[in-house]
Amino acid sequence: MSSQGPKEELLGLLPLSGQTRREDIANAVQKCLEYNGIDINKIVSIATDGARSMTGIHRGVTSILQKKINQEILTFHCIIHQEALCAQTFSAKMVEDMNLVIKIINSILAKAIYHRQFKDFLEEIDS
Repeated sequence: MSSQGPKEELLGLLPLSGQTRREDIANAVQKCLEYNGIDINKIVSIATDGARSMTGIHRGVTSILQKKINQEILTFHCIIHQEALCAQTFSAKMVEDMNLVIKIINSILAKAIYHRQFKDFLEEIDS
């Protein structure tokens, strides 16, 4: 949390060598949290790609972590995956338009000064 509200950050990017079983993923998450000095009991929610290995009620990564901390964890389907699934139903024209919008936004974000101006513009619209 920051003074402006919730903030998203990448905590770690870990290679999973060998098998990538549910237990391996849950252990990697736990080790990453420990390495960064974060108490595993602070987990309140997890966003996943919706795969059964991640969300399975009895043996999914989220259920393994819930058992380790002995409390319920809210699970969400990652918004990026939801958008990708939704985009599969779009017409060719809609896909073309969305690609143009994405290209424009990426261009703005790529240039720091434009990015700051864009953020200022969005803040003006919100107020």
